[in-house]
Amino acid sequence: MSTLEAIIASANWPRHPAPRLPNWIQCADGFRMSVISGEGAYCSTRADEGPYTEVEVGYPSERPEPWSDWSEHCEDTERPVDTVYSYVPACKVRALVALHGGEANP
Repeated sequence: MSTLEAIIASANWPRHPAPRLPNWIQCADGFRMSVISGEGAYCSTRADEGPYTEVEVGYPSERPEPWSDWSEHCEDTERPVDTVYSYVPACKVRALVALHGGEANP
């Protein structure tokens, strides 16, 4: 199972018991982003039990594309790489990872 699929399936932040899943996704082309699920994160469900239909994405290494799909989730559209994206559907995150060549080390 890839890191992204594990995050979607099970909480990784902040109160999930050890060992905690990583929260950084590294793509094959070098694109990186934080993906968080669990109680206290901007995700759905809001509990520490997955699977999650929406996750929190943060601090991508470049603006997520297509921007029209991502801007509605962005906290600060003036700084798209230095912000958090709330309640992003898992399908959008999967599509973004695929656009960047998949996970580097799934």
